[in-house]
Amino acid sequence: MKRIYYLTGCSLLGVGLIFLLYIMAAKANSRPNGFIRLFPPHRTTPVKILDLQYDSYYFAGGTGQHVYVGNYSVPARVLVVNHALTDTQQLQLALVDRNKLVRVSSVLTVDSPDIYMLEGQTPTLLYGTLPSGLLHRVPDSIHFIASQPLSPTSFVIRVFSDRLQQNILAKQVSEAPAVRPAPEVLEKQLDGLFCTDGMLYYERDPARLVYTYFYRNQFICLDTNLKVLNRYRTIDTNSHVQISVSALPSKGASTISAPPVTVNRKSCIAGDRLYVNSGLLANNEDKKTFDRWSVIDVYSLTNGKYEFSFYLPDYQDKKMRSFRVFDHTLVALYDHYLYSFRLNF
Repeated sequence: MKRIYYLTGCSLLGVGLIFLLYIMAAKANSRPNGFIRLFPPHRTTPVKILDLQYDSYYFAGGTGQHVYVGNYSVPARVLVVNHALTDTQQLQLALVDRNKLVRVSSVLTVDSPDIYMLEGQTPTLLYGTLPSGLLHRVPDSIHFIASQPLSPTSFVIRVFSDRLQQNILAKQVSEAPAVRPAPEVLEKQLDGLFCTDGMLYYERDPARLVYTYFYRNQFICLDTNLKVLNRYRTIDTNSHVQISVSALPSKGASTISAPPVTVNRKSCIAGDRLYVNSGLLANNEDKKTFDRWSVIDVYSLTNGKYEFSFYLPDYQDKKMRSFRVFDHTLVALYDHYLYSFRLNF
């Protein structure tokens, strides 16, 4: 009986510690963080909402007229939606080698007319063009965590370097050497895995890449050969990651053991601007407003300067999951809804 009480007590203590860490992380995100935001009036105007029926959709790409939406449950299908959210079209992709299966973990990237299907565990890189949607296999890929296509013969990948014990970026091309690592881009602060985690975006004109860290106040501008052009700071004060990492010896892996302080939740690039959905409350913000809306900070990619911020509302008590900007249109994804806004700047 004493043993049962002891085990029960240990279990309750463990649950209590996890709950305490969660509360501490939530407070760190929602307390004033030593900076202020600028909120010019009337930056956005709600336009239209489209019900997608399922919550398994994600943004795969877009053009000046359309948004391409992938589906985690049906990886070979693309939904094409105009910016006004008034017209939709389903595209079915197919493999040239019909004996090969499309893995459920595959993710689409559309840079119209080019379309890519990427999966890093196998690994698999597939390429095709729209509107045919016929996908060809790109040979000789290495395992990767994330990938950003530049062209049918050139990809930027994020891999974990066993030698350096950290994430690094590399460029994979068709000619030798096929993989060209750039270990100097991502800077290790803690574990090398989670502390360097972030989002990578590519813009064709001008040709550049932007990497935004999740857990620190920095974004990096690079050329397509992974040369660092500039390292810029976001407006908050979190220059060092605040995460707790625990090892999982039985699986030979590690995990985040408490909810982290997430500085940059989501982001995207459009034109000469970076748009960041921040996870931190500014000194001049109302906490209730911050909790009911998603704040977007806008930065210049020309000089890295912060310009202003605006809010996107929650919809049906759901937070915005991701968003993309196309000229003066912003399209956000909420659960199984697309929500379009006109940008008045």
